[in-house]
Amino acid sequence: MKFLHLSDIHFLREYPKAEKGYNAIFNDMTSPLIQLKKALIMVDLSKIDFVIITGDLVESGMYEDYFSLKCELEKLLGNVPYILTLGNHDNKAAFYKGWFNKECNEPYNTVNEIDNLRIISFDNSVYKNSDGFISNEQYKWLENQLKDSSKKDTILILHHHLIKDQFTTPSVDIDDNFEKIIRESSLVGIFVGHTHHPFNGSFADKPYFSTGSLSFIGHDEGNGIVRFEENAQFSICTYEDGKISVEVISASNDNKLLGIVNFKEDELSS
Repeated sequence: MKFLHLSDIHFLREYPKAEKGYNAIFNDMTSPLIQLKKALIMVDLSKIDFVIITGDLVESGMYEDYFSLKCELEKLLGNVPYILTLGNHDNKAAFYKGWFNKECNEPYNTVNEIDNLRIISFDNSVYKNSDGFISNEQYKWLENQLKDSSKKDTILILHHHLIKDQFTTPSVDIDDNFEKIIRESSLVGIFVGHTHHPFNGSFADKPYFSTGSLSFIGHDEGNGIVRFEENAQFSICTYEDGKISVEVISASNDNKLLGIVNFKEDELSS
């Protein structure tokens, strides 16, 4: 079985122009839809069983952006099923309205089964909270799902990373019980987004992966300064004999500089 891991699309129908700061990195950034098309051209979709997308679907959470992205995504993927989770740039109410035409502001949790693999999408995001958050209710929901999956191989997808030293941005806050329920589960893989950087490791003795973004990548240069470059990466994942293997693919070799942002100065001026 093969599936794609996409993440951090940060789509907008139209990016506002800015003279400086974080928003200025979008002035010359290639549309993520173009990067998405480049990525999918590199893949024989007839051999892909499903696609996972680990959050930050849009940049600033307007329902029209979600609707437009959904239409484009379904046009590009055709009959290939996809499974989403939400990130800190995703406004839940706008997502539900744009994607499903319904009024809702609850965490977006889903459970899907494709052939002999179970996929749990777990929402550990809060809009505009870059560190993520897991409530007691969310802990309980995930624990119940993992108990139910004891006899079936399962993958878990979520946005915020779980490993503290994975990246310079903080990981989502978790307690010891969270690691316990992961360790005792039938998970064969955990897939996250948020950092925009590929990573291959282990969390609670389970294989753990993040992929690059389809928008931009940030390099921490210290003292609150981040260098942003264009980025277009995704992963081709293989599930076979109970094990997951992952290959990170670059859909573009153009890592052009988008801007250098001093977030400490931005905080002082805001």
